[in-house]
Amino acid sequence: MARYEIEKYRTIEATLDLANDYAPPIRLNAGDLDGRVLKFNITDGGNDVDDLNGLSARLTWNRDPTDPNSGGGFTDMTKTAGTDNPTGVYRVSFTTPVPRSLLQDAGERTVLGIDIEDADGSIISSRNIPVMVEPARVNPKAPGIADPLKDLHDTIDEAKQIIAEASIDIGTVTTLTPAKKATSALAGTGLKRKLNLGIPRGSKISSVTATALDAATPTVNTSTDANGDTIIALGLPRGKQGEKGDKGDPGDAGGLATADKAGIVRPGPDFSVWSDGVLYLKDNARSYSKTGLYASPFNVGTLLVYRGMGIYYEPIITLSPNPEYRNTPSVEGPVEIQVLPDTFEFSPANTYAVKFLTMVLVSSRGLTDGVSWVGVKATPVEGTGNISLEFFDSLEEATPYTLYVSSSGATTARVCSPSFTFRVVGAVRK
Repeated sequence: MARYEIEKYRTIEATLDLANDYAPPIRLNAGDLDGRVLKFNITDGGNDVDDLNGLSARLTWNRDPTDPNSGGGFTDMTKTAGTDNPTGVYRVSFTTPVPRSLLQDAGERTVLGIDIEDADGSIISSRNIPVMVEPARVNPKAPGIADPLKDLHDTIDEAKQIIAEASIDIGTVTTLTPAKKATSALAGTGLKRKLNLGIPRGSKISSVTATALDAATPTVNTSTDANGDTIIALGLPRGKQGEKGDKGDPGDAGGLATADKAGIVRPGPDFSVWSDGVLYLKDNARSYSKTGLYASPFNVGTLLVYRGMGIYYEPIITLSPNPEYRNTPSVEGPVEIQVLPDTFEFSPANTYAVKFLTMVLVSSRGLTDGVSWVGVKATPVEGTGNISLEFFDSLEEATPYTLYVSSSGATTARVCSPSFTFRVVGAVRK
């Protein structure tokens, strides 16, 4: 029997028209749990009902309306409406399965009712319909009697609940290369799963190459790479060689170059040209000297040597005691002395301090006269042509040292030290 025929067989259908119409009794069986469906077609004077305002209904029942202790029960009904009729007016009907509590609590005076409400909640129809409930052949309430029908319905309810809770959600979607096939995999356990998909993307052009051909006909070849994308190789006919052009006029030899005019240049005193025409910088040196007179304790002699193709210089500096020094009776570091010409300076990126030992004549002030080794730290002063000198009792810079001035007479004073020479790097032209 088809599903439609089964539904038609188990449906008890009635039409409610005028408020005072006769409603025939409905016959049920107490053991028919979920076996019957009640359907009420609502008409108005035999015509279809205009449901534009939205009607709703609920099924009510009471085993004995005359008993003040019998409260009864109710359940909402499902509405169906449509215009598939000749008049084009909404046809309205309300359906509901027969409630189990109605069958289990039915008595001889049991009546049904259907309350129809409009969109404002007002009850526009209330009908009592007699119910004839035949006794069940098996009493499910009797002790020791199994209720296989109830167990069946409970099992059906559990199955419906499991089906309602079962779900398959979309998990991750991965884009695959065209050369791969689509994939799908379920993840998770139980009835809640995730579906992971791998979907190949569309093919694209991965590379295009062109080759010159001697033939007159162009060619187009296509292939696929490892990913399944398209490779296009073009063969393009080579164009004909053009005619040889006329010889151009000879260029102007030009004169000597100036600051704002291109021309012939020649090497200066610091440059020369090798036999193959390459211009190079001569490795010449520059010298600088300075006598401190009365202000500086040392006289300066500096030799600047080219380093790095004339961009950087390495000064070799010699300091000698100045016999004309008349400033103070002692020389305490740091002492800053100019050792480069005014057109040079120490570059911040290339300078570093130099430390070395030199022999000096120790003064008798608190010490024993004689010769001693003294540590000297020479630090180029960045951005200037000066050297900063500091004196210590050793190279570890543990104790600062003072060079005292020897004064044997009113006109004689000198630093008690021999000359010493050291080398630093990082001198550049300003």
